[in-house]
Amino acid sequence: MIGKLKTLLFPPRCALCGTPIREGEEVGPLCREQVVLNTAPPRLDANGAFDGATAGLWYEDSVRRAIHGLKYYEKQNYARPLARVMEYALRHKLGEEIDLITFVPTNRKTKRRRGYNQAELLARELAKRCGVPCVAALEKTRETHAMHDLTPAMRRENVKDAFCLCCTPETVKGKRVLVADDVLTTGATLSACAAVLKKAGAERVFGLCAAATRRKLSRPLAYLEKEETDAKL
Repeated sequence: MIGKLKTLLFPPRCALCGTPIREGEEVGPLCREQVVLNTAPPRLDANGAFDGATAGLWYEDSVRRAIHGLKYYEKQNYARPLARVMEYALRHKLGEEIDLITFVPTNRKTKRRRGYNQAELLARELAKRCGVPCVAALEKTRETHAMHDLTPAMRRENVKDAFCLCCTPETVKGKRVLVADDVLTTGATLSACAAVLKKAGAERVFGLCAAATRRKLSRPLAYLEKEETDAKL
């Protein structure tokens, strides 16, 4: 009775657009048709640190709002549907076997203020779906500036030497490591993180984000669900 009353008063809502959805769903029907999957090929790193980086969605409209909700407004439950699309991108775009997943760390002050790191939430949900360990392998060594107003060159300089290894080198040595984050723009942050992991002995390092800045139109989110249904059949 209490559960039914709670659902009536506080119905579940789409993690992307916030509209009411049925119990057990994560994304509403409108977003399934209008939210666009990012099917652009994986990006390569000019510095050679990561071996490929990609994202599940485009960083715009309801996806942008969902990531802002996850990042700034304590909507930790948004990590689950976003990680689901990240898993799709891992399987269908990167197509790589992964030994472990880690995440871009945030500084202690930010994590203390928010109470969590959104990249870690995404990484842990993704690790559950992939059946691989999630390891806190990196930590931030200094404050960095906000990236949104910086040029690509300034972004690279901003995160240069900003991360270090916080696990034993044996944890990543010879491993294929995936670094998770929320938004992929120039790839500067992933490159800086990958450089640390490669130096510690990681065999290959890939980057995977929930969304990326748009480059071209692609398939609607419903395409993912159709493929999942086809796979079950």
